[in-house]
Amino acid sequence: MTILEFKYTFREFLEGTRSASRSMRIIQIFGWVIIAFLLFSHLAHYLSLDRESNPPSPSSYLIAWLVSVFWVSFPLTQAWLVWRGTPSVKEVVRCWADEESFRLQTTNSDTAVKWPALIKFRETRKFFLIYPSKRICYLIPKRAFADESQVKEFRELLDRKINQRR
Repeated sequence: MTILEFKYTFREFLEGTRSASRSMRIIQIFGWVIIAFLLFSHLAHYLSLDRESNPPSPSSYLIAWLVSVFWVSFPLTQAWLVWRGTPSVKEVVRCWADEESFRLQTTNSDTAVKWPALIKFRETRKFFLIYPSKRICYLIPKRAFADESQVKEFRELLDRKINQRR
């Protein structure tokens, strides 16, 4: 495989980190469910025929609103904090793979991972996600490949070295 060279954009980094972790998607969905429930309960009260009951005070919903907004924005906030606090995320990344290992290189690091150390890989529309553990992944954007044949070659290598040994 030829050497791939790329630099993440924040939007790409955010999308990749959201794709990498199922729990991030679940957290965001949970927040939207809470927001929908709060809107429904407000509307249900104001549209109800029982106008004599005391309406709930806006402050009674404040904590629930704040929690739900936090849940929805958590993946964005976490990605932004990592992006802002980790200069190496913004560096040029070089990566390549051969029959022995998968390698990533930046200005300040050089990582070689033997194939048996990788537990799985996932492919999304825009990325390859390569996992050395359940919670950590290497994010490889497909835009770094010269053409579709390189993407196919990389996919086949990952499948042969990671999936077929299970």
